[in-house]
Amino acid sequence: MTGQLRETLVEIGGSMPAARLTPDVWRRGRRARIRAGWLRAGAAASVIGLVVGLVVTLAPRSSAPAPQNFGDAESAVPRTVGVPWMWQATVQMDAPGPASVLYGGDTIGLRGTDWFDSEGKLAVVGRGSGKTRTLLYGGVDDITAGEDVLLSPDGRKVASPYLLEGELDSGSDEGLVVTDLTTGKSRRYTGGLKTGCCQPVAWAPDGRSLLASVLGPYKKNARTGIERPVERLALLDLDTDKVEMLGEFRPGEEIRHASAAAFMPDGQRFVVSVGNGLRMMDRSGTVLWTAGIGPNGYLAGAGAVTRDGTAIAVAELSGCLGECDTRQLATRTWTIRFLDAETGKPSAPAGRFPAVTGMAVRALGWTDDGELVLLRHTPADGTHKKKDDPEWDDTGWWETGHVTLLGLRPDGTVRTLLDPPDGVLTMDVPADLIHRSRFGGPPSTSEMFPARPIIWVVIAALWVATMIGLGLMILLARAWRRRRSARRIRPPSRVFA
Repeated sequence: MTGQLRETLVEIGGSMPAARLTPDVWRRGRRARIRAGWLRAGAAASVIGLVVGLVVTLAPRSSAPAPQNFGDAESAVPRTVGVPWMWQATVQMDAPGPASVLYGGDTIGLRGTDWFDSEGKLAVVGRGSGKTRTLLYGGVDDITAGEDVLLSPDGRKVASPYLLEGELDSGSDEGLVVTDLTTGKSRRYTGGLKTGCCQPVAWAPDGRSLLASVLGPYKKNARTGIERPVERLALLDLDTDKVEMLGEFRPGEEIRHASAAAFMPDGQRFVVSVGNGLRMMDRSGTVLWTAGIGPNGYLAGAGAVTRDGTAIAVAELSGCLGECDTRQLATRTWTIRFLDAETGKPSAPAGRFPAVTGMAVRALGWTDDGELVLLRHTPADGTHKKKDDPEWDDTGWWETGHVTLLGLRPDGTVRTLLDPPDGVLTMDVPADLIHRSRFGGPPSTSEMFPARPIIWVVIAALWVATMIGLGLMILLARAWRRRRSARRIRPPSRVFA
């Protein structure tokens, strides 16, 4: 550098104003570094959330049937069930294998919204695996396990009036849907009918046919003045997809839903409810006998027939019968009596079964050692029954507040087999586990993953909340910094020449 250039630079530097540093310059720099760190953390959290959601949604599904485990200790009804996640994987995504229990209710995992989820859901617990998977029924939040949707006797299949899944997204008038829980595949049955087939009523013991109701034209009820589709009972053969009509048309609301019909163990005969009585029929539709059971007597349920096929359980109701409030419904009493399966005449049981207190009961089946397994329904808060209300359903989704699986023994004792968490309102159990008295199994689990794509809604909501939180933190930090700077920086003193 030449001497002249050095002098010129010194002269220029001397003429420049001195740099004015604020007292908190170092604090401001540190805040800038912290703010940049928060921004980097927020960006990383967003990327991680999106990657996790992508991995979860695209996680490989099992295409092979789940292990059967029929003979091991895990093939039992669990002693408790887990409430599903909102995004719980479906049976079609990851088949759970033969079921140990099917249940529904009003938790967020069992009832959604059709805006971005499925309004109606049921949960299936796979035996052996213990994992929970869902069946989706859009538009029907009160879909009922054990009445609307039935487990086959071996727990391998589920019969539904319809199913929300891909090509099976259709109304109930387009055929009954049977879903294989070992593969996740479904098949629709129309019975050869153009419309009206079918709603499941009861499985035959061999699982190859079903009693079903076929919906007919609407008809006004002379007593209530309400128009309803009339029903006709039919036998649906799953091997041939053909229906055999049984009996005459009748208004659908005349029969208690939980007491529609029950198969005999031989699978060749079945007992159906007609008015205030029962009718024994065979597969050809021939009526073998009829029996009156009175206005307060009901077929106990699809599992009413004893294991040896000699007797049929009738549930006799006492307590509030007309207009009832919640307390009165909860204190109603149900007594079990029997009819001879060969004649329909009253018969004396071997022992005395205890009465059950609750809004309603529904028999699911009998154990090999003579225990009656039934579901007790207690009313939801505020449930009110009007006198002669044609809409009333004592085992309905809306009316029920809780269910408990009970075992009634002929020595007069009662044991609780499964008391699910709050929010579980409906339940079905496969007959083979009931027959072998397989209860008290390991608790079921509700895994977060694999997940349905609905999880993206949750991830997006969390991401938006995170971004809003970070944005608010940054704005608050800036406002705080400005207030601190305004208090600390004083105006410069005046300089007079």
